[in-house]
Amino acid sequence: MKVLLNLFLLISSSFPQEIFVQNEEKNLYRSAVEYSFDEVLDNGAYTFTMTDISGIINIIGHAGSGSHLIIDNRVRAVSNKNAIAILKNSQIRVYHEKDKKNISIIKSSERYDHKIITTIDLHIPINTNIKGSIKNGDLKINEIRGSVELKAESVDTELSNLLGNIVFNSKAGDLYLNKTNGNIELNVISGDIEIIQSEANIFTNSDNGITKLKNIKGKIKSATTLGDVNISDFKGDICTVDINVGNVIIENSSSDIQINIDIGDIYLDNIKGDAILFTGKGEINLNDILGSTRCNSNFGNINGNNLYGSISANSELGDLIITKGYNSFLKNHNIDLNAKRGSVTLRIPSELPFHIRTHCDNLSSKDAISSEVPLNEKLYPTKVVAEGKVKDGTIDCSIYSNHGPISINTNWNNRFDQ
Repeated sequence: MKVLLNLFLLISSSFPQEIFVQNEEKNLYRSAVEYSFDEVLDNGAYTFTMTDISGIINIIGHAGSGSHLIIDNRVRAVSNKNAIAILKNSQIRVYHEKDKKNISIIKSSERYDHKIITTIDLHIPINTNIKGSIKNGDLKINEIRGSVELKAESVDTELSNLLGNIVFNSKAGDLYLNKTNGNIELNVISGDIEIIQSEANIFTNSDNGITKLKNIKGKIKSATTLGDVNISDFKGDICTVDINVGNVIIENSSSDIQINIDIGDIYLDNIKGDAILFTGKGEINLNDILGSTRCNSNFGNINGNNLYGSISANSELGDLIITKGYNSFLKNHNIDLNAKRGSVTLRIPSELPFHIRTHCDNLSSKDAISSEVPLNEKLYPTKVVAEGKVKDGTIDCSIYSNHGPISINTNWNNRFDQ
């Protein structure tokens, strides 16, 4: 270890440190300290621990052993003597515990944080672990193959090119992750989350903020109290989203999808997998779903275009507009549509052997049910029912509406085979 500027050898304890400052401009003073740790090997044994650090923090990994740390403080003060006094009461101390393979960077006091701007540049071997707590500021970590486990209070964070598990808990601040391979757990009270290009299982928990996930390979489990979730180009096993208030948009994904929302809309486009969807109050809009679809809305319309597998759709208060597609690789094409208070419009491939059963409550005219497939219709004082088959009728198609008409149309243009 070598001493540069006001550097002291720190092994398991911190020694008194003399502080030198340089006047940069009126009422602005600077003090910098530099450390080198040649003993830190590039073998994954070492951990760098930060405790209650505030400032602009840049951590980057490099191939080979050895570590380099620069702590640069700029302080607002009325004099040189005043600047030294402020820094003495707000020092960042560094401890090297060789037996534990740990280097700690600890802020001694937060009293003068409002007067100090701290920049920390830390260069460490790629195979190194990082953990600890950061109070506020900006954090960037790049090119690390170890675990990252951090708590932050008000920090905007960028994590790039990481190979290792990540656990990050933040009270406030945005999180941006790019090219990460390892299990990810993010807990954010207030702030946006964005993850791009990750081969990992991902868990996100956000109280207030937007979550964006793109080009993910793995499992996704996302929980949000207030905020939207946008997912695109997902290739994994399953994606689960739970939201109290907010919308979900998922596009161009190859995965089974489960969504549960109290208040908010759901939009899915170009999905290769099964979908199980619920919103208490909101619309469901679907396009090109290559799999079975089960969706429920307590209050809102359900619109589905080119749903290639089996379909089960239920709306307590809202209309259903569904276009059934056909894919020969899918074996289940059953349809079950229920509009408890609303209308139903269904378009089906004309040559599929459907057995159609319809029931329309609280409408009694012959216009209650219209169909391009011939149906035997019966009129009652408060309802209309109709039934018919295409070919041998081996595929079930059940439709119910209340206070709204039923319309059935046919076409053969909605075919998707691959």
